[in-house]
Amino acid sequence: MSNPKQVYITIEWQEQGPLESTGRRLWRRERKVCTVEDYPQRIPCNNPDCEEGGFDIGEKIAALLSSKENNEQNSLICRNAINKERQKRCLHIITYSIACVRPYQRQKPQAVSKDG
Repeated sequence: MSNPKQVYITIEWQEQGPLESTGRRLWRRERKVCTVEDYPQRIPCNNPDCEEGGFDIGEKIAALLSSKENNEQNSLICRNAINKERQKRCLHIITYSIACVRPYQRQKPQAVSKDG
């Protein structure tokens, strides 16, 4: 049986990279549902020429969870985009959407003062 207080996180992303000519190619589109205990820290890069790259999504999810907001949309560059060796730079990006599904919490009734 699932935990009724469990927060679920849905991550959807599209990874794109440059083409040989002008424009961008869609490399991957994916969706993942996870919990607070098992969300990914990094989404791997699918560029075959990228070594140890990826997209650091974990800190974005942690910030969203602590902010009390329920969703965020943005983009991230591969962590190998910033590389001292120009030929090893990866130009892949992801556009992502994160949604937190929080359990419903009923407002507690205000205590009535009996001073009167």
